[in-house]
Amino acid sequence: MLHFTEGVTARGEGGRLGSVDRAFSKVENLCNAIAAFVIVIVMVYMCAEILSRKFMGRPLEGVIDWIELSMASFAFLGAAYCQRLGSHVRMELLIGRFRGRILWTMEAFAIAIALFYVLVIAYRSATQDFWWSFDQGDSTMDIYLPTWPSKLLVSIGLSVLAVRLAIQLCGYVRLMRTPDAKPIAVPLIKSAADIAREEVEEATALETSGSRAKSTKPNE
Repeated sequence: MLHFTEGVTARGEGGRLGSVDRAFSKVENLCNAIAAFVIVIVMVYMCAEILSRKFMGRPLEGVIDWIELSMASFAFLGAAYCQRLGSHVRMELLIGRFRGRILWTMEAFAIAIALFYVLVIAYRSATQDFWWSFDQGDSTMDIYLPTWPSKLLVSIGLSVLAVRLAIQLCGYVRLMRTPDAKPIAVPLIKSAADIAREEVEEATALETSGSRAKSTKPNE
């Protein structure tokens, strides 16, 4: 499996593409933060559900409905953030064998296909699923919560992902034209040496923090 790291664009670097990448990263960070916040709320809500069953002898009302509707937020709002970091699962059976212009061409081709499908799904989810739910007043089965906000989040998350894919496509096309240029707005492939170095640094940091904790522990 390939390991990736975010292609960080420093302020002032990358020209117009770098500026767009930095600006849109803030939108992705916000969407990902919202998704993380919803996950925390769901965890707290499930704990309250368990306590209610144990000590009050009854479940909270509409638990399944609330959980069902909240899943769209953390399933889709963080997709673009994950794509930016290259955190999705990829196999190196074929693409890991290439370098230079061939690698960037294959990356651009894969991103173009992904962008096409994401745009199709985003369009259909907005024009059919969301609009039908909003127009018909669709609701959940238990406490009759409206389902259109959850379906709207699907369209929003996919739209943000489509923009990120478009930015990465521009970055890969740029590298196709100039393979030796500094990668901008694309995730960078980590080498085996980089991965080993990061693991050593992480292990060293953990060992150092553990040693400091022991040294600062008061004598009994």
